[in-house]
Amino acid sequence: MSDLIDVLQNWYTSQCDDVWEHSYGVEITNIDNPGWRVKVSGASGRKPVDMNVERDEENWITVKAIETEFVGYGGPGNLNELLALVVDWLR
Repeated sequence: MSDLIDVLQNWYTSQCDDVWEHSYGVEITNIDNPGWRVKVSGASGRKPVDMNVERDEENWITVKAIETEFVGYGGPGNLNELLALVVDWLR
């Protein structure tokens, strides 16, 4: 997971220009399903993604991404998978 965090940190740092970071960024929060929400905004020219995978009650992923924003949700054990999807989307 640390490699994924490194990629996100590097991407975030590369975007910061004293203006961008006031409107956009990376958010990782827990949700009450239980699970995770990962949002990345302020990108450009990325591929749209519409994904819904339900393996079981606690192992699931839902992603909606447009060219400028990624929003993904996953079960309590799916944070690493969500971060991998974000990194793939950013590349």
